[in-house]
Amino acid sequence: MPRKHFHRYLPTPESILAKPWCAPFRPWLGHPNLWHINRRSVAGAVAIGLFCGLIPGPFQMLGALLLALPLRKNIPVALAVTLYTNPFTI
Repeated sequence: MPRKHFHRYLPTPESILAKPWCAPFRPWLGHPNLWHINRRSVAGAVAIGLFCGLIPGPFQMLGALLLALPLRKNIPVALAVTLYTNPFTI
């Protein structure tokens, strides 16, 4: 049940990879673990998001993206978890 709930809100990999600004990054963003919801991918993405949420300033999401790519963890979850620290109050 929770997995289906999250799939409704997450973007599909095809919709993101079809954007023109994404063309140079398609080789790196094509790995399935970057988009699928499973135990290892989501757990690692939460850890990355929590760690990168401590980075000051507007570099939290960039740091989460740069760590999630080589570690093959879920990108949308890693980016969303960085918002536990409100970036507007920094």
